[in-house]
Amino acid sequence: MDQFNTRELASITWGAILVIALIFYSLKNAHLRDSLIGVIKAFFQIKIITSILLITTYVLLSVFILYQIKIWDFSQLKNTFFWYVFFAIGTMFSLSTIKENSHNFFIQTIKSSVNLSIVLQFIINFHTFNFLLELIVLIPLITLLSIISAVANQTKDQILVKKLCDFLLTLIFLIFFIYFIIQTFKVPLTFINYQALQDFFIPIILTILYLPFLWFFLLYIKYEEIFVRLQLHMNDRKLIILTKFLVIINFRTQKDLIDEWFHHIKIHKIENYKQLIDSFSLIKHRKAKRNKLSDTPLDVGWSVYQAENFLSAYELQVKYSDIGDEIWFGSKLIKLDDDFNPSTLTYYIQGHEDAVKQLKVKLFLYDLNHIPKYLSIYIEVINCLVRNSLQGSLNYNHIDNIYNLENFSDTSHDKLLEFQYEKFTHSVKPTCELSFSIKNPS
Repeated sequence: MDQFNTRELASITWGAILVIALIFYSLKNAHLRDSLIGVIKAFFQIKIITSILLITTYVLLSVFILYQIKIWDFSQLKNTFFWYVFFAIGTMFSLSTIKENSHNFFIQTIKSSVNLSIVLQFIINFHTFNFLLELIVLIPLITLLSIISAVANQTKDQILVKKLCDFLLTLIFLIFFIYFIIQTFKVPLTFINYQALQDFFIPIILTILYLPFLWFFLLYIKYEEIFVRLQLHMNDRKLIILTKFLVIINFRTQKDLIDEWFHHIKIHKIENYKQLIDSFSLIKHRKAKRNKLSDTPLDVGWSVYQAENFLSAYELQVKYSDIGDEIWFGSKLIKLDDDFNPSTLTYYIQGHEDAVKQLKVKLFLYDLNHIPKYLSIYIEVINCLVRNSLQGSLNYNHIDNIYNLENFSDTSHDKLLEFQYEKFTHSVKPTCELSFSIKNPS
């Protein structure tokens, strides 16, 4: 693709119209003008400019290597530019989201680079219509339908609108696909050639090459954040300098251990060299325990390092922290939808490093209408917890009680199983919480 097609020209035209309209309106609106100037100033901060320069240098180096081995050529300049702007630079402005769940981001990015949807997107964009049709009808229509589909999920009426938009988008895609098939049969060489193969694979190759850089970039950000915040938890300047050096030496690229260590020193203040070395030893000791798990008698409870990961299949991991006896440790809550107030799942363990005494899974819903929608996934998570902690499963009575929102208390494998449903009416819109726990009988 060595020139812009009609769809790209239409998109650029709309982009230019929006920019001109924004500038024109900002000349008349002082508040908007000040906001726009603030955004521009923020963009030109030294950290952002440095990050863009680093990304650009790495991308140019990747392209140069691909050019040397005859995979990339100058016909891919436009293709590469679009990938650079929308993926390479785009990820930089999403780092706060990515670093929260970086492991999944890298896995999902690799999967999405080679899945069927990428093939279908390529097919849709391969053949385009005339410029006026793209400009006046297709680009505005698809953009409008996509925006409405993304935001219309609050009420039943909005969900109906969302379904209509999704149907229309699917219909448009189907028309594109049929048009592509017809054009391919008419002129097969326009699609079945080396140029088309390059157009498809170059963004995928660039994405895979870019991920190692992004991983180390996130690691650098992790160290930078912690080094800046060290001053809030340590007073000795020389000790801070030594700490920075020893953190890198001890943990290198292990971001989870860096996080665990920093969480530890926020609770247990480091005031001298011995305490610093002890903090490193403690985190490494916990890592060794996680790698070599020992069984805890069931009548006592569960190993904290096993209990941490009972629900890892659902990304509900817990990190043990020694902040006191019989303290609750909770996982990061999992959002089940994209509502303004989303429904959430959370996993808790209670106990200390020697043994966990209680396990709990909570489902919190801001909309009571979502109860039927999420009960099945909640029961699935509970069954996973029972299976991993007791090598058992819920019986039919338990499942019926949960579906009917009926509280129950029962025993299994000498443990107490409890389910509680609580409805809250203190807010304008009623909310509710479902809680399931496994613990020693009192």
